[in-house]
Amino acid sequence: MKICLLLTTLFLCLLSVSDLRTRTIPGWAAPVFGAGTGLLHLFLRDLTLLQFFAGLFPGILLLLLALIFRASLGMGDALAVTACGAAIGAERIFAALTAALVMCAVFSAVLLLLRRVKRSDCLPFLPFLAASHIVMLTAEVIL
Repeated sequence: MKICLLLTTLFLCLLSVSDLRTRTIPGWAAPVFGAGTGLLHLFLRDLTLLQFFAGLFPGILLLLLALIFRASLGMGDALAVTACGAAIGAERIFAALTAALVMCAVFSAVLLLLRRVKRSDCLPFLPFLAASHIVMLTAEVIL
């Protein structure tokens, strides 16, 4: 499982750079990462099939929301969450997603108060997901 945590960190950091620079995420990256970590879990036998599919649930929910609210949530973000859920499991991806949403909300509120952005502006989400994942891993090591 530790290898999947490290691979997820690297995956999120690389996609965050792309998200910040171009506001896009390569369409092939999330499926390749999700399939690769799925095969790794199959080889290592560290997750049951139920745990693996439970990890996909948050991302699938976001994919449905991305289809409903096309402009508010990016499909690439939803695919990245799905792939990360396959890699680290439901509990960890739910926690990282919740922390990322809180970080994004606080950051957005500060930018709105400082009048740096408008309510209609969009922020890249993957840097917040990467930051929350790294903070959670750091907290696990410390605690």
